[in-house]
Parts: sequence; structure tokens; C-alpha cells
Amino acid sequence: MEKTIKRKTTDGLIWSSMQKFASKGLQLLFSILIARILVPEDYGLIAIANLVISLSDVLIDSGFSKALIRKKEKNETDYATVFWFNMAVSGVIYAIIFFIAPFIGRYYDSELLSPIIRIISLTLIVNALCGIQSLRLIIEMNFRKLAVLETIGMSIGGIVALVLAIYGASVWALVAQTLVGASARMLLIWCFSKWKPSFSFSGATAKQFFSFGSRLLLSDFLGRIYGAVFTLTIGKRFSPEQLGLYGKADAFASAPSSFIMSPIASVSFPAVSEIQSDEDRMSRNYFAMLGLAAMVACPVFLGLIAVAKPLVPVLLTETWREMIPYFQILLVSCLFSAFAVIPQNYLLIAGASRSILIIQIITRIVGLLLLIPSSAVSLKAVCLVIVVVSVLSWFLTLLFLRNKTGYSFAGFMRSIAPSFLISLVMMFLVITVVEIIDSMLLGLVIGIISGVFLYVLLSYVFNRTQSKLLFSLVTPYLKRN
Repeated sequence: MEKTIKRKTTDGLIWSSMQKFASKGLQLLFSILIARILVPEDYGLIAIANLVISLSDVLIDSGFSKALIRKKEKNETDYATVFWFNMAVSGVIYAIIFFIAPFIGRYYDSELLSPIIRIISLTLIVNALCGIQSLRLIIEMNFRKLAVLETIGMSIGGIVALVLAIYGASVWALVAQTLVGASARMLLIWCFSKWKPSFSFSGATAKQFFSFGSRLLLSDFLGRIYGAVFTLTIGKRFSPEQLGLYGKADAFASAPSSFIMSPIASVSFPAVSEIQSDEDRMSRNYFAMLGLAAMVACPVFLGLIAVAKPLVPVLLTETWREMIPYFQILLVSCLFSAFAVIPQNYLLIAGASRSILIIQIITRIVGLLLLIPSSAVSLKAVCLVIVVVSVLSWFLTLLFLRNKTGYSFAGFMRSIAPSFLISLVMMFLVITVVEIIDSMLLGLVIGIISGVFLYVLLSYVFNRTQSKLLFSLVTPYLKRN
């Protein structure tokens, strides 16, 4: 049984990572190509529109997905109930957004914003249409199919957006990328998914899921509201150009989380849910996952901080140079958020959704209190507040997890320390290399190569245990394929 779980987890991690690298990687590639054509002001408008979608998307799911994954015995009624609930809520929320869109446009003195919000918000209904089919693939840990379908969908959306940008569609290219990509993904998943919703709905099932998911709903919604307040504050306090720079910096800083932590979170939750009754295996799995996650996340985030100075102009042109300090600061925030992903999953598996809610409430109150004075100073100060909140959230997550499961803070530090310290050494070396070389492109290439070489070498010498564990997980998969 343990070998089966280990194999399913390994395959899931690899295919989930490939899914994220393919879909998010293509999305990032198209984002880079489009950003070389458009200007920061276009991204300022789309940031506000995406903000509305982000808030609404939380309400549609209501935490039902995690409750469904966590449930050991699932039946057709469970899936159908969540599907029809999501469809009904998405329709209601879209109607509300359609009505309030003109008021949002007037608040920001933008005639374009209202139609942008109305059109791009259609993705709420599109995503609700294929949410359960995607969730079933995750529960089955069939990330291979999900990877292929999402990659094709993202590619279609990216190609359409790039063509529109070339022909001068400006911000509408970004709208098309979101809506066309989501629609293509939905159609593909419906075509290739074996599951189709039955016309059944259970009020008892909805009530059961809501009792667990309501705290997650409130927690997620508080997080989105918190992010919304930051975006709205930046949008009013600073110029549209600065909002665009911040939005692009945030998107680029968050991208590694999609590639690294999102696959780990997606796979670890259903995998560990299967062994939740075995405390010893849960503990071993927890610290092993922490070590493996740190071994990948630390060099990526710290390495990006080191090469940010040549990376941004090379990829996005000189137009975006001013986003470099925001990008570097937000990478620190994302690193601490990545450190909290696995502990948060274990809190959820332990049924401690109330703890997640408390953490969100505390950190968001602190963040909002710090936002007021920081926004009067500079955009860098606002980014530093985001870092403080991420560190606080990470610390509180570990504190609540220790009280719930007994997993110690010292054990966490022992798991991540080798990779973190090696990555710090690598980061300072790469910064030195980048500063010495005058050519941005050459400095970027040599910085990346030297960083990878040094990290692999130091990991082999000083972090051999985790290196061998990672190698032992990947090797059988490579032999099978």
C-alpha cells in the first residue's frame, strides 16, 4: 500500500509539475511576448478586472472542492451537488458583476473598464462548467490528462492574444487571452472527461460540505479582499503605470509558485488524505515533503532575486525596468508563502480549517494597518508590507500546526535549512557575477549557469540525503517512461 501511495504521489508530482510548467510556462511565455508589445497602463486596467474575478471565484467554490477531496467515500450525488451549486452561484455572481461594472468604471474614470469587466467575468461561468471534471482528475491523480488539456487550452488563448496584440488590440488582447484560454480548456475537458453531471442535488451533502468549507470560504475570501484592497489602494494612490508595474512584478514573482508549490500542494493533499489515519507515516511524509519542496523552491526564488536586474530588461524590454525592485521584494514574500503551503495542507487534513481562518484574520488585520502608512511613503514600502505579512502567516501556520499535530518548528528548520543556506551562498555569487559583467544578456546567461552549477555541486556535497531522496523518486519514473 505504501509503495502504491509513493508511486502515485511521485507520478502525480511529476505530471502535475509538467502540467504547471507546460500551461503556466506557455502562459508566461505569451505574457512576455505580449508585454513586449503592450505598455504598463494596459496591465493596470486588466489588474482591476482580474481582481473582480478573483474575489468572485472564491464565492463560487465555497471550499466545497477541498471538502470533497477530504471525504473518503465519494458518490455521484456528491459530485453532482457541488457541480450544480457552483453553476448556480456563478450565474448569480456574474449577474451582480454585470450590474456593478459601470460603477467600477466610473470610480476609476475609465470608459473601457466596464466592458472589460463584463466580458472577462464570463470566465467565472466557463470555469464552473469544468470545475468538477478537473477536480475528479486531481482526486484520481490523473495529472497526465490534465496537463495535456490545460496546455492546449492555454496555447490557444495565448496565440489568439498574441495575434490581437500585434494588430493593435491593446488591452483587449489580454481579455481574449483569459476568456479564450478558459473556454478552450473547458471544451477540451468536457470532450475528454468520462464524467458528466447527473440531475441530482442533495441538500444534506451541501450542508455537510459547507460546514467544513465555510471557514475555508471565509479564509480565502478574506485573503482575496486583502489583495483587492492592496490593488485598489495602489490603483488610487499611484499612477496606472505604477499599478501595471506592480501587477506584472506580482505575476512574475508568483509564477514560480505555480510551477513548484502548486503541483506539490495539488498532489500532497489527496495523497496524504489517504494516510491520514497513520500518524507515523503522516509525520515522515510531512518532513520529507518539506525537504524536497525547499530543495526546489529555495534556489528558484533566491536565484531569481539574483538575476532580476538583467532578467527583466532582457525579457520585457527597458520599458519595464522600474519593476525590478518590486519584483525582488515580492519574490521574498512568495518564498515564505511557499514555505507555508505544506503546513497549511496538513492543517486542512487535520480538520483545522478554523485555524486557517484565524491566521487569515490576524495577518490581514496587520497588513491593512501597515498599508495605510506605507502607501503614503512609496510602492516599495507597500511591497515590504506584503513580505511582513507573508512571514507572519508562515510563522502562525507553523505555530498552529505544532499545537494540532506536535510537528516542531525545529523539525521544520532542519528540513529546509540545507537547501536555504546553499541557495543563499548561490544567490550572493550570482549577484556578484551579474554586477561584474556589463552585458545584460551575457550576465543573465552566465549568472544562471554558474548558479545552477554551484547549487548542484553544494547540494551533492552538503545535502546528499535529500538529493538522494529526490533522485530515488524520479529515477523509477524515468525508467518506466
